[in-house]
Amino acid sequence: MKKKISIILCTYNEVNYIEDTIRLIISTLENPEIIIVDDNSNDGTLEKLEKLKSILNFKLVVRKNERGLASAQKRGFDESIGEYVGTIDVNSKDQILYFTKLVERLNNGYDFAVLSRYISGGGDERIFIRSFSSWLINFVSRFFLRIPFKDFTSGIFLMKRKLLNYSKIIKKGYAEWFIEFVYIVYKNKFKIIEIPYIQKRDKNLSVSKSYPNIITFFYLGSLYLYRILLTIIRN
Repeated sequence: MKKKISIILCTYNEVNYIEDTIRLIISTLENPEIIIVDDNSNDGTLEKLEKLKSILNFKLVVRKNERGLASAQKRGFDESIGEYVGTIDVNSKDQILYFTKLVERLNNGYDFAVLSRYISGGGDERIFIRSFSSWLINFVSRFFLRIPFKDFTSGIFLMKRKLLNYSKIIKKGYAEWFIEFVYIVYKNKFKIIEIPYIQKRDKNLSVSKSYPNIITFFYLGSLYLYRILLTIIRN
């Protein structure tokens, strides 16, 4: 029997993307478990999901008193039962097309497979301020953490379930937890592989969760830099 693959989708106002993403996961992966963690969307996402429940197989968790990507992902991990566990961005559904490669790598002995923009064949086609800031944070991560890994801010991955033992570092914030998680996984000698991935240009910055305005954008960037420092101090 094919291994169950748990895919965590964290949503907030994703009414325009959620159905297509669910259908693509089901059509692309064998034996998927889809877990949707929604932060009480108010754009019709929840109403659409309620309608889809009768025809598509997924688990829905609605959080009314908690917010944030990191804690939503952790909740999804806790709810999952699959041998393999991973995440994708709901509004970048092309990412799921790469997951057959990630599954293949885990089947062949790797513990952690990550989509990477900074290895040969990868790339970042987003607007300059976003692509440059991502490159800069990754440059700083590589300089200070000194491990043979390229894309510390990818966050698009598939891992074997045993790695969830190290998810205690995922608490609050955005996706900066991934930097420390990668570092811990490497230091514990798990087998890691990066798969080249080209991140497409943002379709609609007006609804981006990480670029609502320039002040919030740089605030989120500071969280990544702080996580790098924290990783060095406590590991």
